[in-house]
Amino acid sequence: MLSIKSMENGLRVVTYEMPQMRSASCSIWIGAGARYETPEIGGISHFIEHILFKGTKRRKDNLEISQAIEGVGGSINGFTDKEVTCYLVKVPSDEFLLGIDVLADIVLDSLFQEESVERERGVIIEEIKMVRDRPDSWVHVILEDLVWPDHPMGRSTAGTEDSVAAMSRQTILDYFNSFYHPGNIVVSVAGNVSQEEVTRAVVGFFQGREGRDKKTFLQTDTKIQGPSVRVENRDTKQANVALGFPAYDRLHPQRYALELLNVVLGWGMSSRLFQEVRVKRGLAYSVGSQYSSYLDTGILRVYAGVDPEKGRDAVTVILEQLARIREESIADNELRMAKDFYKGSLSLRLEDTLSLALRNGEHMVLSGKIISVEEVLERIEAVTCEDIRNVAGDLLKKEKLSLAAVGPFEGYDEVMGVIDSSVL
Repeated sequence: MLSIKSMENGLRVVTYEMPQMRSASCSIWIGAGARYETPEIGGISHFIEHILFKGTKRRKDNLEISQAIEGVGGSINGFTDKEVTCYLVKVPSDEFLLGIDVLADIVLDSLFQEESVERERGVIIEEIKMVRDRPDSWVHVILEDLVWPDHPMGRSTAGTEDSVAAMSRQTILDYFNSFYHPGNIVVSVAGNVSQEEVTRAVVGFFQGREGRDKKTFLQTDTKIQGPSVRVENRDTKQANVALGFPAYDRLHPQRYALELLNVVLGWGMSSRLFQEVRVKRGLAYSVGSQYSSYLDTGILRVYAGVDPEKGRDAVTVILEQLARIREESIADNELRMAKDFYKGSLSLRLEDTLSLALRNGEHMVLSGKIISVEEVLERIEAVTCEDIRNVAGDLLKKEKLSLAAVGPFEGYDEVMGVIDSSVL
């Protein structure tokens, strides 16, 4: 059973009671991420996420924080994305108060000690270097910069070496105080818990904390007149290619048709890309597609890791498959399989308390409402073959294409030649 409570200071508490479970998962969501940052403080949301695990007034360091949760068999983690930062724990259900306690402690009472800030600064710079040294990760950083040029959405969540190195402790604290307040926070709990106990515990931690207005962000403008291509030549054993198209925002009425287009195109071993690029032609080991939605934009991306000698062929086949799904309506049986795949995978994911806590928290912090699983399944079932073709016709256009490549390519002209000669 789902319940939502709002406190006077703006904090929202979401509880999903699952009395049949043995676990409880707790998450605290902050409406802060890379899109709220200027270039000078790029990566500051991610920096704060790291620092909050380094010590509080009651738990002096990372060891005490992690031991509190792991000591009861639980797990604790955090992540930062374009629009949100999240802190999460999963614990046995009879320890859920401990889970809320630890998360509230790090979010509300972290110390931000100068020594911890400096130590973590070095860790994050090494993380940035690691991503740059991994072509399969770096190619997506390049792609997002192409899709959202000169915009916070196109910048790495981790920031740059220069921006991370330049941030002072006071700059970090100022940003923290601007975003980490009850009016910009959602607490989401799922598992063998009661709504009354959850609300009482959360109120105990957050009452007396002042809520403020949410920060606004720079709207995206994805009217790309492409194609847009960037090639980074590296002497690697594998070539990495990522193609992207601006897509629908998270509440767009056609997003469910796009979800199914993504299933047909590149989600799973039965997808067209996997079957055509890997199984039939042996052009790549890793190939697939992904649709990600945000508050005012989205991205449909295709990724492939290929033998450098087969890079041109792989890109050609991928573009052929994109053109095919745009020009030809999919068959009824293929749509049926895509719907069953999507609905089944969603149902399986939401058997887990952590998946439910995360889903509900993300919906609430970003949209202010939770779209029920039943509504999602109904909307998926209502999608037609014609809907998918219309969406493909709207999005999969050569002038909207961005393509990033990292590997031993000859250069820009080689990749552009493949695109220019394609039927997309």
